[in-house]
Amino acid sequence: MEIIDVHCHCFAGLGQAERVSHGLARLRDAGVSHLAVMGLVNTSLNAQEVWKLIPEGFANLGDPLFNEADDLLQFTQQTGDMLFPMLDTRMLNGDVQSFLHGHLQRGFRGIKGLYLADDANDLRVSSVPATFGISLELYHKREWEIFAFAEANDLPVLYHMDANRYDDMMRAILDDFPRLRINFPHFGIGRKAFSKILDAYPNVYTDIAYMQPHIRRNPVSYSDFISHYPDRVCFGSDALLYQPEIVLNYIELVRSLKLPEELENSLFSANPRRFLGLDRE
Repeated sequence: MEIIDVHCHCFAGLGQAERVSHGLARLRDAGVSHLAVMGLVNTSLNAQEVWKLIPEGFANLGDPLFNEADDLLQFTQQTGDMLFPMLDTRMLNGDVQSFLHGHLQRGFRGIKGLYLADDANDLRVSSVPATFGISLELYHKREWEIFAFAEANDLPVLYHMDANRYDDMMRAILDDFPRLRINFPHFGIGRKAFSKILDAYPNVYTDIAYMQPHIRRNPVSYSDFISHYPDRVCFGSDALLYQPEIVLNYIELVRSLKLPEELENSLFSANPRRFLGLDRE
């Protein structure tokens, strides 16, 4: 069965090329055909500022200022079509259209974002307005320009956002961009609030990334949720590019749920293919 992971991060540089290559070989042997990997670009923040936008607990083996897009594109070229590079826009600073167009031309195939309007986000990182010294209005303008670019260019967007806290803003995005293929990961942070979004908007996906402890504690409840939204939930691990063991653990997690074969295939392959646009290739 084909397996596609829609939610990985880079955090690696070319100095780890051999380690990354061995890890990807392990994943190929396990049936993984594609990894969507988010690559950060930092053109203006210093070390102290950049770490304000990075959650704790992630060991960065790449560029110390998280300007990792070049290395991710090189990894992508070296691995054929296994890696699906997505541009992490949390540090985007400047003209949105030219920035995104330039990286799209270089080989990026999707966009990653986080809703960081205030310091009360679930990731416990600083807000973008505070980090860059801009107004909330300017921040929203930037995010809306990103969504508009993605919709116009038919790019998938993985966007970390908490439906419990930002339900109204989530709906505003979806109302303004009805053709946007968007994945709000981690079951939208809260399944009860997020289910209302899934019920109302057919262009919305989610993934199981970073949810392993919750699923292990309550497998029946999560199996029921996946069964209720069979065409919306994607396989994802939140692994870093040099952590194949995390992807393998998540594969085992899905199989431990003993979902019907068709539903397991939807989670592993069919839904990720539709979200990423691979079904059109």
